Amino acid sequence: MSPADIPADPWRYLWYIARAQTGLVALGFVLLSISGAAWILLPWTIAKIIDEVLVAGSAEPLARWSIMLVVVAIASSWVFVAGYRSLFMAESHARVRTVRNITDHLNRAGTGVRGAISPGEMVNLSTEDAHKTGSFIFQLGFGWMGLVMTAVGAVLLWRASPALGITTLTGVILIGFVVGPVLSRLQHHQIAYRSSVATLTGQASDVVGGLRVLRGVGGEEQFSRRYRAASAELRDAGYGVATADSWVQGLKASLPLALIAAVTWVGARLALNGAISIGELSAAFGMTALVAQHSGAMIGMAQAVIAAQVASRRLTAFFNTSSDITDGGTATGAAGTLRDPESGLAIEPGRLTVVVSAEAKPAEAAMERLARYRESGAETGAATSSDAEWGDVKLADLALDEVRERVLLLRDDYLFAQTLGETLRVDEDRALAAISAAGAGDVYSSLGSTMDGEVHNAGRNLSGGQRQRLRLARALAADAEVLLAVEPTSAVDAHTESLIAERVAAARAGRTTAVVTASPLWLARADAVAWMVDGKVRATGGHAELSLQDEYRSLTSRQES
Repeated sequence: MSPADIPADPWRYLWYIARAQTGLVALGFVLLSISGAAWILLPWTIAKIIDEVLVAGSAEPLARWSIMLVVVAIASSWVFVAGYRSLFMAESHARVRTVRNITDHLNRAGTGVRGAISPGEMVNLSTEDAHKTGSFIFQLGFGWMGLVMTAVGAVLLWRASPALGITTLTGVILIGFVVGPVLSRLQHHQIAYRSSVATLTGQASDVVGGLRVLRGVGGEEQFSRRYRAASAELRDAGYGVATADSWVQGLKASLPLALIAAVTWVGARLALNGAISIGELSAAFGMTALVAQHSGAMIGMAQAVIAAQVASRRLTAFFNTSSDITDGGTATGAAGTLRDPESGLAIEPGRLTVVVSAEAKPAEAAMERLARYRESGAETGAATSSDAEWGDVKLADLALDEVRERVLLLRDDYLFAQTLGETLRVDEDRALAAISAAGAGDVYSSLGSTMDGEVHNAGRNLSGGQRQRLRLARALAADAEVLLAVEPTSAVDAHTESLIAERVAAARAGRTTAVVTASPLWLARADAVAWMVDGKVRATGGHAELSLQDEYRSLTSRQES
């Protein structure tokens, strides 16, 4: 599905979601219409039994109306269950579709989402907002059922007495006029509340990711003050939503009762005057009670539509983000040295290059440019199409799919909840070879020494070092033509790191590999070393050659100690 298929307008997106479930929605509406009409016909049928059997003292119509009573009772229950099931399935499919749209767009936009949508907001989009944009379909069905019941009930009451029909319709219209302004106010508060939730969830997500850093620099107290202030704003916004919602709930409960009282009073007056029969008075009360009950469903439908529109507004804002990587290249078959002019870094083909930098971020940024996950000048906010080259071809001129296929960038990548085999995605022999090369044998044994062992979401059932080695094993299993790795062994001990460096060098022999690290254990096996200072390559050569320079020797010896 292309990005153009997803509407940019909130209302159009809701229509797009509902239209994708046309069959289930239409079936649900038809079945609930039948069920709603049957519910209204129940008191009308009972009224006929009262008038034609009990009052008239005749048993002849009893069989006919008894059959009618059984039919409408079945229709009002069994058909309702079928309609409920159809709309619930439509809601579930709609929620899944929204989550899939979010995932697909995230894959397309990539780092273009960074800075525009916070991690906390992403959580809300895929949970609360996906739920609300799907559940409005369900609520629409019950709102429609309430409208059908109102229409059928008003017609039947009009046939008994125009006064009863007019009273019912007028009452329903007045309920709409009274509740409408309150719903509008509720929408305003929900927008403010949703924005506050996004802000607070984003702060919570940030602090979870950087808690160790906050503690190290003494920033916990400052964060606590900011979080308390944001929490207070969310609380106030929640009070606004609760106040408006309490009015809606109160009106939803009280106004239908007022409608029942009005229709009953009018019906009683008509019955006393002989304008309607006792059975018709009973039917008027029963039908009005049902209509009043389901007028609450119509109010609930309006609430659901408002909540869905607020959620859809956030979703379409996310869908309007775009990739910060240009994808206009068509060239294929590049070969030779990977060069990043911005930093001066060059990765020779078929060799193990170790990139040494006192700060990992500039080196990681260079790797991102060589893998086309970052454009030139992105650090300063003036990003332009990357000048990185592969041989005599600019990476920007290459088809992005080819770059993704041939160049793999390994960082602190995510581990999804799946089996070990699904994580590595190769046959068992290759998987075991990758696990061995990454020094991840203990990961394999801790998961039961089977490819069916479960890796929990984010690798939570593994230690930090195990997660890092499993990511490396996944990268090695992919066997990409070019592997660019950023600090792949920072969380392991020296003995394990030495073993990994030796095995990776052997496993990747003859293939292009670059590793960002200042560890002498990697440097001892490097074919070439690039020393970066302030994001620029200062010198290249062998580890022994560069160690003649004091600053370089000091940097790498600190790692050794």
